[in-house]
Amino acid sequence: MPTPTGEHQGGTDLVPPPREPLRHAVRRRLRSVGRHNGLRHWLSTRGIPVLLGYAALFTGNGFLIGWRRAYDVSIGITSPADTSAPVPAWFLSVAGWLLVPGIVGAVAGYAVSNAITSRRTRPLDELFPEDDDG
Repeated sequence: MPTPTGEHQGGTDLVPPPREPLRHAVRRRLRSVGRHNGLRHWLSTRGIPVLLGYAALFTGNGFLIGWRRAYDVSIGITSPADTSAPVPAWFLSVAGWLLVPGIVGAVAGYAVSNAITSRRTRPLDELFPEDDDG
């Protein structure tokens, strides 16, 4: 019969292992990022932090100038100068015009490149040999 301290196995109470300290769990998680490659690695090391920064900027502007106006500034419908807080709105506008298309383009480019590479049967050097003529 199980006991509150652990399981009962063959007449011996088994005590559960101690919990891992938070700093060890975080360290283990950060070190395990290296096992991913390609898109998963890029998203976890670069994409998510940038997206969180953009989300924080959008949230801050949403509270300052209103959610609809923050969306309009972010995609370029409304000028940031026409808002009640133009300075943070300019940062949101620049991020909307540079960061978001850059991230989407990087992910799409990587996905297309990965799909092409996985289907290629002959190396590119074999398909396009270099001329030694000059």
